[in-house]
Amino acid sequence: MTPQSVAPGDVLQVETAGREGDVDCEPSIPAGARYEVAITSEVPDNDPDMSRYSTSLGSLDPDSDGSAQGTVRVPNDIPIGTAEVSLRLQGATTICDVDPNIGCAKNPFTPIEIIE
Repeated sequence: MTPQSVAPGDVLQVETAGREGDVDCEPSIPAGARYEVAITSEVPDNDPDMSRYSTSLGSLDPDSDGSAQGTVRVPNDIPIGTAEVSLRLQGATTICDVDPNIGCAKNPFTPIEIIE
């Protein structure tokens, strides 16, 4: 994600690499699969009663190797502070969807700073 500091309403460049030789992954992404881009703010330490802000920023269409890039706009109403932008694969079954006994890692994410 670039830039790492953005104001509400700014544009973020989102990019994810493909699988380049990862033998544990499927050889290609199924047709129709996409990445949902989401943003979630942290709850400020000084206001524990504040609820977490979370919303979808849109989706990116991956190439067959899983790489994707595009731009998304940061919502105008997101609170100032630390947030994370994450990618979630949709439209493709993953091992985490199939086997509930597997402990899967959190979706890929990058922390960013929301500034005034």
